[in-house]
Amino acid sequence: MNKAYPQQPSEQRAGPVKLYLVQLDPQSVIDGVRYDDSYLADGIRTCGTMRETCPVCGEGHLQLVLRQRNVRIAHLYCLECTRCFGAFLEDGRPALVE
Repeated sequence: MNKAYPQQPSEQRAGPVKLYLVQLDPQSVIDGVRYDDSYLADGIRTCGTMRETCPVCGEGHLQLVLRQRNVRIAHLYCLECTRCFGAFLEDGRPALVE
């Protein structure tokens, strides 16, 4: 018996997609409280490690943060320097679409 497989999309990617990262104000993406030079938020879960490294500190791979109770916008997060980033494709479209 032949099993039907969905057709491959006509547009195959030749290689990894280049993402353009833009630093975001944490207050615009996460519900939390600002203390001096930091921004604290409770109960935020990361969903995986990305291949991109932090453009600011260069220390670690960025973590994917999807929308959840305290997160308004899906974004990338650096565990080392605690910065948030939006990810965009070459044509300016958001890469993290829900």
